[in-house]
Amino acid sequence: MDNNEAIKDLRDIRAMMEKSSRFQAISGWGLTIIGILALTASWIAHAIFSETGGTLFGDTERLWAHKTQVAVYGSMILVCICGLIVFLSSMIMARRKGIDFKFDNTMRRVLINFTVPLLAGGLLCLALVMQHHYGLTSSIMLIFYGLALINCHHFSHPTLGLLGYLELLLGLIDCFVATHALLFWTIGFGVLHIVAGISFIIKERKK
Repeated sequence: MDNNEAIKDLRDIRAMMEKSSRFQAISGWGLTIIGILALTASWIAHAIFSETGGTLFGDTERLWAHKTQVAVYGSMILVCICGLIVFLSSMIMARRKGIDFKFDNTMRRVLINFTVPLLAGGLLCLALVMQHHYGLTSSIMLIFYGLALINCHHFSHPTLGLLGYLELLLGLIDCFVATHALLFWTIGFGVLHIVAGISFIIKERKK
């Protein structure tokens, strides 16, 4: 009995140490809002592209170059807005949980591991757009965003890792599909975020 209690205590201590080394203030509502914004942006892009004969399910090669540029630049702006939403929603979640929201080692690791792949992918997309190469921009966004989530989930919630692998897989599939770029982008940044957000919300309510 004493041995069992000692083992249980060690497991509890280990769980507490792992929890303290992870960034726990992930807001399901923040992820859901990001997904809704992405869906809204997708339908706006669809409305713009449909004027040129393309649709949400059409061939992106038929779209006008300048409208594709606007869409890609708009996506980059949306990423910045989503980053602000994540920051604010995480701060609110931290206050609700009584967690200190400060720039400590854990948050620093999360930011570095998330930002580096995301920044690299953003610069690559920017370079491609400036050189009028649009074909793989949606794939690159999904792939590097997935890598960013996979990178940072080691210091945060494991669900982010699952979301990252799904984004990565979707981006890789998109690389081999000549059409439906906007559809893949919509699923990756819209649908998957809403599903992940709802999952977080349900888990929080069960605690």
